[in-house]
Amino acid sequence: MIRETKLRIQKMSIYGLTLLLLYILQTTPGFLTFWGIKPLLVLPLAVSIAMMEGELVGGLFGLAAGILCDTSGITIFGINSLLYMGACVCIGLLVIYYMQASRLNSLIFTGVVLGIRELFEFFFYYVMWGYEDMRLILLKHMLPMIVLTLVVTPLLYWFVCQVHGYFRRKGNI
Repeated sequence: MIRETKLRIQKMSIYGLTLLLLYILQTTPGFLTFWGIKPLLVLPLAVSIAMMEGELVGGLFGLAAGILCDTSGITIFGINSLLYMGACVCIGLLVIYYMQASRLNSLIFTGVVLGIRELFEFFFYYVMWGYEDMRLILLKHMLPMIVLTLVVTPLLYWFVCQVHGYFRRKGNI
């Protein structure tokens, strides 16, 4: 019992430190910037954790990822937190009851959540206020950011699978 608790704490610490590291990399100016666009790194990690660890752990890491994104984003504080937490809880439940954890599903889940987030932001921050050339914002900023995020998603899914598999073999948790 004590050994399983220690292993669980170690695994969650690895996930938490990885989340913080990815947030630092995501918000570092000029790092991983392609044509002025940066990928969102914390969301694919939270989605992958939700797929491998279930709805409770996934929801908590989704909440943490959302809070981190809220601290550096232009949206109202809490929007990303609620969206990511709700999405990760749903993803965790979907994988438990209906789907399998796979690289393709991680791409689908990350793309759907990111698409909802970007469309929400696009509508409430640009369409409602009548910005000119809104389609340029969508086509030259939001869609490339989604594509760049989807490019790094398999790597983060692989990392979470490796951590999850290591601790499962080590202690059956």
